[in-house]
Amino acid sequence: MTRILLTCGETSGDHKASLVVREIKRLNPESEVLALGGRELEDAGARVDYSIDRFAFMGFAEIIAGLPRILSLERKLKRLLKSGGVDLFLPVDYPGFNLRLASSARRYGVPVLYFISPQVWAWGGWRVRRMRRLIDLMAVIIPFEKEIYDRVGLPALFVGHPDVGEIPAPETPKEAPRTDGEVTVLLLPGSRSQEVERILPVLFGAARVMRRSIPRVRFVLGLAPLIDGSVIDMPSDLEGIVEVSREGLALLGGASLAIAASGTVTLQCALSGTPLVVLYKTSRATFCIGRRLVTIPWIAMPNVLAGKRLVPEFIQDAATAEAIASEAIAILGDPERYRKLSEELLHLRVLLGGRGPRLVAEVALRMAGGEKVEKILSTAGRDHLT
Repeated sequence: MTRILLTCGETSGDHKASLVVREIKRLNPESEVLALGGRELEDAGARVDYSIDRFAFMGFAEIIAGLPRILSLERKLKRLLKSGGVDLFLPVDYPGFNLRLASSARRYGVPVLYFISPQVWAWGGWRVRRMRRLIDLMAVIIPFEKEIYDRVGLPALFVGHPDVGEIPAPETPKEAPRTDGEVTVLLLPGSRSQEVERILPVLFGAARVMRRSIPRVRFVLGLAPLIDGSVIDMPSDLEGIVEVSREGLALLGGASLAIAASGTVTLQCALSGTPLVVLYKTSRATFCIGRRLVTIPWIAMPNVLAGKRLVPEFIQDAATAEAIASEAIAILGDPERYRKLSEELLHLRVLLGGRGPRLVAEVALRMAGGEKVEKILSTAGRDHLT
């Protein structure tokens, strides 16, 4: 029986990994996937022995505080890799933790297929040469990432971004809503508790400011799976104006605008053609460290992919309710700007298209079966690998 160890550390990784596991189960129902993950991986058929609920940290300071838990889990997974009962290690993003495990996998002769590259183009580029020694094949979801690994001789395969197949696109770019009619704005505070605590007050403040200019505006607060709804302390003046939903992304089609924390969700908004404003706030210590490490001018994925400022970004002290609301109102009130932005965001779908999770599953099973990476890559351009 094929046995795969899969590890991810956050909600977005859990979701994307679950798509791969569903395809693995379709191709080989008898295969077993042991996982560090969440509910979606479990629903997809993985055996989640280790839940990410206890390991989803944001920022350097928070990771340091959670280090004892991380190291304990790491020791358990290294023993599993050493046991000889794993045919493939499939790490998903989460680089600090996963690269240490990849080192153990290499030591014990377990092939490594890394799905969703760490953002080495943004920070931590020094890790690329180390990764070449640890990883057998990198399955990347951003086209330009392949070139980075090609340059150092690490085999890489662009598989396509999973969200392209999941996020419906309108037939034509979205049109700006009439501001004297009902306007739906999504508020997306992030997928980790620490993010939500810092960002939610800003979102509520922006909602208040926007309501003064757009009387019939309706807000939907989209909560990620790991966020406990009981921690949301809805201000009394926003009751009946802000609706809390677990289906925020499902509402993208009907949303006029999103105000979103930087992360995977910004690209999901873009793929739906929904104009958005991006913000990010973290601890002072994490921000100071990150400012010295990050090597690109943008944090929002739509801007990174476009190579220019498509959507407005507000970071740390600049992320104020007034500034964010002002930009959101300006976008909604300018039909030409609004439509052009929607059109440019939808163009990102062309850049990111591919076979996605099905291709990753096929490659995973072939590697678990002992097939050489060179042979797999030689057939990667065909319609079907298996």
